[in-house]
Amino acid sequence: MSAKPNPPVIEIRDFNFLLGKWSVLNKRLKERLSDCTEWIEFTAEMETKSILNGLGLMDEMKSSHFGDEFIGLSIRMVDPKTNIWTIYWADTASPENYLKEQVVGGFKDGIGEFFGKEYYQGKEYKLRFRWKKHSPDTALWEQAYYDKRKNEWETNWTMEFTKRDK
Repeated sequence: MSAKPNPPVIEIRDFNFLLGKWSVLNKRLKERLSDCTEWIEFTAEMETKSILNGLGLMDEMKSSHFGDEFIGLSIRMVDPKTNIWTIYWADTASPENYLKEQVVGGFKDGIGEFFGKEYYQGKEYKLRFRWKKHSPDTALWEQAYYDKRKNEWETNWTMEFTKRDK
């Protein structure tokens, strides 16, 4: 009886900059799609690990901003044939959602853009995530909803990532 060979390691590295431990500064609009300019800031801690031999990444983000300990979970999976990523989300604030597909997309010229739909205050909106690696130790994530009234994207949440495990 011969041993089975190890599965190949996938070489898609788009999100590898997120591997490790991070301090996260969140900035979220107090009200979305209402011409609000007031931002709420809070911190979080996140750790990201590679999963399934490089086919994906998983991170867990923790914050006490929401009262009890909030934990959010992202799973990012790539189709190695198309280099298209799907990002899934679950959190302790809305456990009834379980693990939901949130956005799909990819990277071009170092910027990741991912699109989906999200319900906010009972209405469905187009959703965009944008990822940018600023340096080996910093990155930026932005969330935006498409505002049909203005025919433009409104960025309503940003996260500034700073590496903790240098």
